[in-house]
Amino acid sequence: MAEHNGSGGPARLALVFIGYLSATLIFFAGALPQLGGGFPGGPVAAIDGWQHVWHLWWAERAVASGANPFVMPLLFFPGGVNLALHPLNLSNGLLVAPLTALAGPVAGFNLALLAGFTLSGLGGYLLALRAGAQPAAAFVAGLLFSFSPFHVTKAYDGQLELVALQWLVLYAWLLLISAERRGWLAPTLAGLLLAVVGYTSLYYLVYAAIYSLLAAALWLPARDGRGVAAYLARLAVVPLVALLALAPLLLNLGQALAEVTGGELSGAVTPGDLLISRSANLVDFWLPSYLHPLWGPAVARLGPVLHPFVSAWNHALGYSALALAAIGCASAWARAWRWLVIAVASLLLALGPVLVIGPLNTGIALPYQLLLLLPGMDIAQRPGHLVVLTTLALTPLAALGLSWLTGRFGPLAIAAALVLGAIELAPPRWPIQPFVVHPVYEQLAERSEALLVLPVELDRSDVLRDQIVHGRPLVGGYLARTPPYPFAAYAPGVRQLWQLRPDEARLADPAGASSAEALAGYGIGEVVVYWERIPPGKRAAARAALEQVLPGVAPRYADEDLAVYSVPPGRGSAFAHFGPGWYPEEQEGDRRWRWMGPQGELWLMNPGDQPTAISLRLQAESFGAARQVALSLNGVPAGSWQVSPQPEAASIRLQLLLPPGASRLLLAAPATPDPAGRGPISVVLSDVQIRSGGR
Repeated sequence: MAEHNGSGGPARLALVFIGYLSATLIFFAGALPQLGGGFPGGPVAAIDGWQHVWHLWWAERAVASGANPFVMPLLFFPGGVNLALHPLNLSNGLLVAPLTALAGPVAGFNLALLAGFTLSGLGGYLLALRAGAQPAAAFVAGLLFSFSPFHVTKAYDGQLELVALQWLVLYAWLLLISAERRGWLAPTLAGLLLAVVGYTSLYYLVYAAIYSLLAAALWLPARDGRGVAAYLARLAVVPLVALLALAPLLLNLGQALAEVTGGELSGAVTPGDLLISRSANLVDFWLPSYLHPLWGPAVARLGPVLHPFVSAWNHALGYSALALAAIGCASAWARAWRWLVIAVASLLLALGPVLVIGPLNTGIALPYQLLLLLPGMDIAQRPGHLVVLTTLALTPLAALGLSWLTGRFGPLAIAAALVLGAIELAPPRWPIQPFVVHPVYEQLAERSEALLVLPVELDRSDVLRDQIVHGRPLVGGYLARTPPYPFAAYAPGVRQLWQLRPDEARLADPAGASSAEALAGYGIGEVVVYWERIPPGKRAAARAALEQVLPGVAPRYADEDLAVYSVPPGRGSAFAHFGPGWYPEEQEGDRRWRWMGPQGELWLMNPGDQPTAISLRLQAESFGAARQVALSLNGVPAGSWQVSPQPEAASIRLQLLLPPGASRLLLAAPATPDPAGRGPISVVLSDVQIRSGGR
C-alpha cells in the first residue's frame, strides 16, 4: 500500500474542503431554510443552545469593547461571575465575531455549527492521510468522523463547544507530524492548536492532554538515546507553547475555582450515581445512533434503562467506522496498532469509574478512578465524552481499512462505503429553536438598571436569550455551573422575591431603608414576573412577597405572559442588613435578636457614587462571659468591641466612611457550643441603626 502523508497541495485541499462543505449543507438541508430565525436542535438545545448563542453574543460584545471575556458583569448582579469554568467556547466566539456583529448571534451560531462539521471532516482527512491512507479513503474516513453519532448528538443538543471538534482533530494531526518529522514549526503550531482547544472546551483540553500522553509514549522512537532526546525535545515544545497561549484562561480559571470551591480543588464533586450515569455503558458502543430517522426512536427507548436521569447518552461508534477499522487493523497492523491502543484506552476511560453492562452495575473498578486522583479532576462531570478520542482514533484505522479495500476492489469500495455510511449516518429530523423574545424586552432595553426575573429557574436559559435583546444586568442568570450567590440569600427584597415568599425578619432588614429602597439602592430597576410559570399553589405566597417588597406598586405592563413592576426610586441613603454568619431572627414580644457564630457579616450599602460618612450603632450581649469582638471593614481592621455577658447589653457607635457600593463589616469573636444544640454561638445582636452624615 503506497503512503500518502501529504495533503496533496492547495488545489486538492480546496476540493476536499468543498466536498466537506457540500456534505455539511446536505446533512443540514432540512434546517437550512429556517436558519434565518433560529438554529437546529432538539429539546436539550432549547437550554444549552441558547446558552451558546448567548456566549457568542457576549464574546463579540467583550471583544468590541476591549473587556475581559471571562469576567461577566451582566449575570449574578451585582458581583458578576467568572466564566472561565463555564463552556464559553471563546474560539467559536472569535471565529464568528464579524458575522455576530453584523447579523446577530443566531447567525453566528449557525455559521459556527456548519464550520464545525466542515472543518472536522477536513481535519479527519488530514489525519488519515498522514497515517498513510489513500486520499479517497481518507476523505470517506473524514466524513465518518465528522458525521459520527457523538458529533451529531452534540449538534442536536446545541452544545456548540463540543461541536467544535475541528480543533481537536487538527491538533492530533499536527502532533503526529511533530512526532514523525524533525523541525520546530509543527510542534509550535501544535501548541497553538492545543491552546485553541482549551479556549474551546475544558473537556476537550483534558482529553487532548490524555491523548498527547498516549501518543507521546506510542510514537517514542525505538532508537538510540540521541533520537529519543530530540523526539522529547520536539514534543516538549507543544505544552510550553500551549501554556503560554493559555495563560489568560488559566489565570481566570484559578480565580473561578477559588470562588466555586473556596480554594479547595476537590470542593465541587459530581455525585457518584450521576457520574456513573454520565459514563458510557458497555452496551452503548455497539448500538446504532438514537438520532437515526428510522430506527432511532427504538434505540432511544433504552435510555432510561442504560442511563437514568441523563438525556444525552449517544456513545455509539458507528458500524461503518468499526468495520473499516477492523479491516485496517488486519491489513496494516504496523501502522494501525498505535491507533488501536488509543481507541481501546479511550473506551476504557469513557466507561467511567465502574463497569456497567446494560442495567447491571458490576462494581468492577475501572481506570477512570485514577483520573479522579488528579487535582481538579473531580469536577469533571461526563466521562462518556471520552468516546470522542475513540472516534478520532477510528478515523485513521477506517481510512487504512478502506485503502486496502480500494486496492482490492477499486472505486467500487469507495462507492460502497459512501452509500453504507450515508444510510447508517442519515441526518435526524431537525427541529428549529426560534429566536422569539417577548416584545417588552425591547422597551426595557432603554434603561440600564438590573432586572430581577421571576420565578428564578436555574435550569432554563430563557433569561440569556432575552438578555441578548435588552442587554441589562440580571439578578441571577443561567450557567452550566451555578456559582455561589450569597446576594440572593441576604439582600432584603431580593431574598423574599427569590424565594417567592414573604418573611418576618425585621431586625436590620434593612436598617435605614425599606426593602423597596434596598432594591433601588442596589441598582435593581424592574421586577419581571411570569405568573404562569409559578405553580398555582405558590402564587399566593409570591404575591404576598411582592406586596411586602413593593407595597402598592402596580405593574407598569402586564399581559397573559408576564408583568413588569418598576422599583420606585430610593432616597439614596446608606443602609445596612445582615450577611452570612448569623442564626435566624428570634422574637419575644416586640424584642428581636440574632445570634452570631464565630463571625458574622453586616453588609453596608452606599447607593451613591461618592464616599459617604455614616454612623453605625450596634447593641449586643455576650453568651456566658464577656467577649472581645474584632471589627474589620472590607478586610481593614476597624477596632474592637468589648461585649458584656447577658443580660447586660453593650453598645458601640462606629463612624465609618463607606465607598460607593457594598461594604462588608466583619464581626469576629470566640464562640462556644450552644446548649440548645444549634452550633457555636458568641454574641447576640439586638439593635442595628445606621445614619448618614456620621451623626
